Amino acid sequence: MFRHPTSNRPRKRGLTILSILLAGFSLSACLPAATAEPTAEVTSIPTAIRTATHSGPAPPTPTLTFTATAPPTAVPSPTPGPQKGAASAGDPFSPELGNTGYDVLHYHLEMEINPSVTFLRGAATITAAARLHNLVEFTLDFAGFEIVELLLDGEPADHRREGEKLFVTTPVGFASGQEFVLFIRYEGSPRQVGSEYVPFFNHLGFQYLGQSAFTYNQPGGAHFWFPSNDHPTDKATFSFEISIPVGLVAIANGTLAEVREVDNRTVHRWEHPYPMATYLVLIAIGDYIRIDDASPGGIPLQHYIFEDLRPAFSDAAGVTGEALDWMAEMFGPYPFDAFGFVTTRLIRASLETQGMVLLNEDMLNEETMIHEIVHMWFGNWVTMASWADMWHNEGFAVYLSLMWQTRANPGSLNIFMQNLEAEVDREASAEPLGDLDRHRLFGFDSYQRGALMIHYLRLEVGDEAFFEALRLYFDRFGGGVATREDFIGVMEEVSGIELDDFFTRWLETLDYP
Repeated sequence: MFRHPTSNRPRKRGLTILSILLAGFSLSACLPAATAEPTAEVTSIPTAIRTATHSGPAPPTPTLTFTATAPPTAVPSPTPGPQKGAASAGDPFSPELGNTGYDVLHYHLEMEINPSVTFLRGAATITAAARLHNLVEFTLDFAGFEIVELLLDGEPADHRREGEKLFVTTPVGFASGQEFVLFIRYEGSPRQVGSEYVPFFNHLGFQYLGQSAFTYNQPGGAHFWFPSNDHPTDKATFSFEISIPVGLVAIANGTLAEVREVDNRTVHRWEHPYPMATYLVLIAIGDYIRIDDASPGGIPLQHYIFEDLRPAFSDAAGVTGEALDWMAEMFGPYPFDAFGFVTTRLIRASLETQGMVLLNEDMLNEETMIHEIVHMWFGNWVTMASWADMWHNEGFAVYLSLMWQTRANPGSLNIFMQNLEAEVDREASAEPLGDLDRHRLFGFDSYQRGALMIHYLRLEVGDEAFFEALRLYFDRFGGGVATREDFIGVMEEVSGIELDDFFTRWLETLDYP
């Protein structure tokens, strides 16, 4: 996430490090006339230059029917004792979200939306596998809406609502590993409820803006518009069928597979066959134009923007392809089929929605774009196991943005980081970085203090081990979820250095650097 700077705090004259404002903090610093650099020196990473290739997706054509998937073959339960999945993923930062009894494999979302009316009809077909033997009950996160129909493996199933939880009873206990299909048809106006994580937003979930609409889910907003296991630890693949008024365009994660006309409406079908956390799911609707391009290394680019923003967008987005190739050289191939930006209005923040970044109209700048591209690896391809580790996402996004900014003169990064350290000394909270209050998760600490920790980690293990470890990290955990211990373990494995004390000082105490 990158929030638009609006602070009235006076800025110092000189070289801006990175203007990121979250929860009222604005970071800027100047280059001093003479500043001693740290002993350890940061070296450059070569940029990959490859031949550009591009081929646009072919437009296609099938019918918006809310139908349940055929049930899989039944598997007998080997255990007699009934079990219920815990109605929480176990994350202390979001104990109200998630369920441990099953693993979602795929969501197929069918939505009928008119952005000028805050009402939608939806159908979710959820393919999942039990994680417990003799699973007799499980929950989904789902707020509001009237449930019109609920089928489990093609048959009506007992269910009840308690707050933002939907409890579903299985007719017979599912065996561990047994797949099942849940179909839920629903309708109504999405609830608009504030979040203690992001007090600077009115609400998460669907945002309606006249003739446009979009979803903003981080951290727990997905269940305000579709039933889900709404925690980052349960990633799944997605497909979408979005029915909208003729003349508008519907966008989602992945690749546009088909556009067809049904009953004077337009249906857009999108496919995203890569595991994705629910907070990264995107739907956007508006009078968009599409811009196709490719990076020098051949990564397809597909942008959807409002026509009036085209000049400003084109000026800022020129670095997108080069930046993607630069990061792919460092961390491994770009992990998805294509990359793009989709512009939005009014919300004054941008979000790293997977493969198709939500970009605010007031943030059409290189700084924001690089920040969100970093998240394609840090947060999207490898997802944190707990919201407590927001430093993993935002610290790397800030640090890699600074590396990009200083790539022509890598030694100057040390001076940037000295200024950042002074800023952290003045602005950081008196809370451990790995155990921040909820309302600080998207604040100064996760971003700036997180970036400073990552820089010191690089100095601690050395350049060679640092980048080798990151490549191993993405190779080992790419497409999945990693814990704090997983990240530390890879760094120790490659560097041969015991890092418990380092991470304890940065994440659990205030005894840093």
